[in-house]
Amino acid sequence: MSNAAKVIAVAQAELGYLEKASDSQLDSKTANAGYANFTKYARDIDAIPHFFNGHKQGYAWCTTFVCWCFVQAFGVDEAKRLLNLPKDSLGAGCTYAIEYYRGAGQLYSKPQVGDQVFFGKQHTGIVIEVNGNKFKTIEGNTSPSTGVVPNGGGVYQKEYTVKSSYTFGRPTYTNDDVEPAPMVNKPKIYLSPAYHKAN
Repeated sequence: MSNAAKVIAVAQAELGYLEKASDSQLDSKTANAGYANFTKYARDIDAIPHFFNGHKQGYAWCTTFVCWCFVQAFGVDEAKRLLNLPKDSLGAGCTYAIEYYRGAGQLYSKPQVGDQVFFGKQHTGIVIEVNGNKFKTIEGNTSPSTGVVPNGGGVYQKEYTVKSSYTFGRPTYTNDDVEPAPMVNKPKIYLSPAYHKAN
């Protein structure tokens, strides 16, 4: 499984999660549904020292969802490296997250699988599929309605056509899980017995 596939698998398992009306039943996908921006994603990220510059529970959570997926897939340190997040990051806001990618030279106008897509500076998600100028995403804090819906209340899969107002942050996934190339049959070299003292 590629590194991009790891984070996508985490995001796919969260499809259908609904934000909560209060800080209760956060681990249930559908119980206590409401629009107060309480989620297990913010709870878990808030518990990590210095991940963000402060607690994010009760705030819009699209970027927190993306960060949570990366932490689940890769652990805290690697997630922060992939997302270019410094200590006490401001990256829970799209504006800052975009600038972290831009500063690292990792912001693009065309998507690749595993990218973090930014719909302007108001919403974000994870690119899970690219087909020509169309791409599919999984997003937190959106709705199943067509088009970009920030602060929509749930985790959903969506599809878009590339636009100039969309940008794509590209994590520098490592190649540690790339399968090695098959061994090529090389000719055997035989040394004379006189050369080899063991003989």
